[in-house]
Amino acid sequence: MAEKKSKNALNEKDSLIDMLNTEKTIIKLYSTAITEGVSKGFRNLVQQNWKGTVENQFGVFSHMTRLGYAKVESAPESALSEEKQKYAKVKAQLA
Repeated sequence: MAEKKSKNALNEKDSLIDMLNTEKTIIKLYSTAITEGVSKGFRNLVQQNWKGTVENQFGVFSHMTRLGYAKVESAPESALSEEKQKYAKVKAQLA
């Protein structure tokens, strides 16, 4: 019997987007586990896993960028200056 291709098969871009979103979700879960854990050994293990997942996420994102699936644009210097000033004010209020 001949195999039929599923109409719902993911293409490369969709697969990478799914991988990227999964890595982001795992990062959030590890972040929660680190802040909720009380054992130093547990926290260290989760932190190591978190760091690895952060590297994986960046690897997927970088691959997507190379393939043209993710666009990265530099922010204008004026926008960066505005953001720096905004957060400098918040930091001063917290001090």
